[in-house]
Amino acid sequence: MSDTLLTVANLRVNFGAQAVLRELSFEMMPGETVGLVGESGSGKSTLARAILRLIPISSGRVLFDGIDLGAVRARALSRCRRDLQIIFQDPLASLNPRMSVAEALAEPLRIHEPALRAQERHSRVAAMLERVGLEADAARRYPHEFSGGQCQRIGIARAMMLNPRLLICDEPVSSLDASIQGQIVNLLCDLQRQLGTAMLFISHNLAVVRHLSRRVLVIYRGRLVEVAECDALFAAPAHPYTRALLASVPRRDVRPDEIPTPAEEAPAAPAGAAGCAFHARCAYARASCLRAEPPLEEVAAGHFAACYRWREVVYS
Repeated sequence: MSDTLLTVANLRVNFGAQAVLRELSFEMMPGETVGLVGESGSGKSTLARAILRLIPISSGRVLFDGIDLGAVRARALSRCRRDLQIIFQDPLASLNPRMSVAEALAEPLRIHEPALRAQERHSRVAAMLERVGLEADAARRYPHEFSGGQCQRIGIARAMMLNPRLLICDEPVSSLDASIQGQIVNLLCDLQRQLGTAMLFISHNLAVVRHLSRRVLVIYRGRLVEVAECDALFAAPAHPYTRALLASVPRRDVRPDEIPTPAEEAPAAPAGAAGCAFHARCAYARASCLRAEPPLEEVAAGHFAACYRWREVVYS
């Protein structure tokens, strides 16, 4: 068994002629919680689906516990799926309206543990409902009878029925009321601690990511632009895009001069330019930033940024 649970190596996903993910590489360790942040359209959900092989990848590899998920046959992939689960953004849309909660939660057991007796399945479903904070009578009801927060608890229960080793949370609280978001986040924290499941938490809510994650990946237009330990990233972001993301979080003590704005003198990127994708929006951009796409460079121990001018960002 490999020490690394998940390895994403030079992953690229194209939709037609459009590259949505570009040579992404990172690793996750067993039991680790990693946050993935970026604005809408940056490729976060595409990455989640590519890891799970729900969409085809154009190049690169996804290794789960040393197994190349892009190369295995359907039967072997099915065996891996019990250890790979996802929680979707829309809790109601992710549940089959024709299946009761009991049927939805029992389905993974029927597929991956067919020898399990009916009474044992019933007991496991009841225990999981209790673990996620739902009453036992919820098993007989249907998704439309629940609130959004309750539906998300059901989705979490379904994902955790097989005690997966990796749970991907794709914006699991973005569609919920603020009062419910904290409850769902705390539930995920509790389950992660109890079961030791590794978690890739995708969100644009930086406060939630900071609360949950040990390490953070920042993605912009399909590229990883910064990777760092959570505390280091929030204390000293090294990429202008990360700095802009953090500055966008409402704060009472922020001063207008602390918010980075695009530089007026930054020249527009010509069509087909191979340079930094953030160039046109960057307060630190210069013509030299267009010469080539910046690679991830180590700016401190375990802290990487894809920026030619990161020293100015860190020390400004």
